[in-house]
Amino acid sequence: MSVATAILVEADQMMKGVDSPMPKSKGRKPKPASRAVKKPSLGRNGYDPGQLGIPPQLIANMLAAAPPDQLVEMLPPMLWLHHSAGVQANMCVSAALTLANAYELIGIQARPTAVELIISHRTRGELTRYGGGGASWDGDSFNGHCVLWLPGSGRWIDATVMQYPEVRASMPLPVVGRMAGSVGGSAASRSALAEGRLTPGIHMAVPREELTLDYTVIEGSEVIITGAHAIASDIAQRFRGGGINLVSAALEWWRKPGIVERVRDAPYPRLHALLAAIGDAPVHRDADDDWFFETTPGTHVRVDEMLTTT
Repeated sequence: MSVATAILVEADQMMKGVDSPMPKSKGRKPKPASRAVKKPSLGRNGYDPGQLGIPPQLIANMLAAAPPDQLVEMLPPMLWLHHSAGVQANMCVSAALTLANAYELIGIQARPTAVELIISHRTRGELTRYGGGGASWDGDSFNGHCVLWLPGSGRWIDATVMQYPEVRASMPLPVVGRMAGSVGGSAASRSALAEGRLTPGIHMAVPREELTLDYTVIEGSEVIITGAHAIASDIAQRFRGGGINLVSAALEWWRKPGIVERVRDAPYPRLHALLAAIGDAPVHRDADDDWFFETTPGTHVRVDEMLTTT
């Protein structure tokens, strides 16, 4: 049995209990994957956003062969998608905030960012523009598109890009890639980028078979997501809880023989400290399906609690 096949056999039993709140549905926790949304509402442009999900074989292949930094940064969005299979796909803010909390726990800075997305075809030209009218909140529903920016590695993560019909028909996979070396904009924009900040007008173009996905950072990109809309404290806490569960599920994979050796070569000291603190402690899930590690018999510790001693 290959490493990828062995990983795939275990996947469905491990990727549970990682759900996060969704502002779109007024903070209610998403239904389990087995209870998919039956009648998805239309997106802002009148499109059917479809459903979230990712082929498990893709996760298995990544775990088996990815280099260290990719293995760490790509696994959380893939696990989030796997767990969320069947949920309505226009959940970009939920994805970004849950993932931002997860990355923070392992020492990776992550910034939710509002963008405009233009989808073009190689021969037919521009197909659709999303988020071009600016981003705004309508109660708990976000009108626009949100991605996640990782300043440390320059990666740009769009976990819900499959919500757009053109992308879904071409290649229904998330965007996890590095920003191109030439980002355009003014000298001030380039200076901000060097400091880990994105300014309006910065682009990233991603090829997808016959398509090109052209992302542009919009004015007030971070404030729109995390500041202008005051997410209730209980909802924010549930986003953090979703991030804790997500990182716990990822740690289960990162500490496995054949995988942990590559993780230890990745430049993430906080993650290394967590792996050392957890060791081979078994996982415990409570009645709410929250994840804990049984560091000593009868003692169940959450990942965020371990950080106080790392």
